[in-house]
Amino acid sequence: MKTGHYVLLLHLHQNEHLTIGKLGSFEFPAGWYTYVGSAFGAGGITGRLKHHLKQVEKPHWHIDYLRQAAKLKEVWLSPGEGRQEEAWVEVVLSIPGAIIPVDGFGASDSNQDSHLIYFDVQPTMEDFSVALRSRFPNMTVIRVF
Repeated sequence: MKTGHYVLLLHLHQNEHLTIGKLGSFEFPAGWYTYVGSAFGAGGITGRLKHHLKQVEKPHWHIDYLRQAAKLKEVWLSPGEGRQEEAWVEVVLSIPGAIIPVDGFGASDSNQDSHLIYFDVQPTMEDFSVALRSRFPNMTVIRVF
C-alpha cells in the first residue's frame, strides 16, 4: 500500500448549481476542474483511487459531490512518503488560467484556500509535470487513468 499524492482532472459539460455537503451551494461553470489530494491513510493510494474511480452513491468528501455531475477524465499521481499536498496545490495554481472556484473545497485540514482549481481550457499533465519538476526536480508524475 503505497502512499502519495494525486490530481483528479474532471470535466463539467454544462454549468451546474451544486450543493457540496455542509460547505454550501455554489455555481460551477462548465469547464475543467483539478482536485489535489493525498493518500496516507489505510488503503494507501490504491484505496483512495478505487474510491474516486467508482460511481458515487453516498458522497463522503467534497469532491464526491462534484464527481456526481462532472466526468473524471484523468488521474495523475506520484507515489511517495513526504506530505506535499499543499505544495501541489500551489503548483496547479501556477498553471496559467487557474482559478479557485470555491473557498474551502477539500481544504478542511489544509492551509490552502481550496484544493479544487478551475480552468476554462483543459490543463495537461505535461503542464503540471513541468511546473512540479521546477519545484521538486526528482518527483515523477504518471497518468494512471
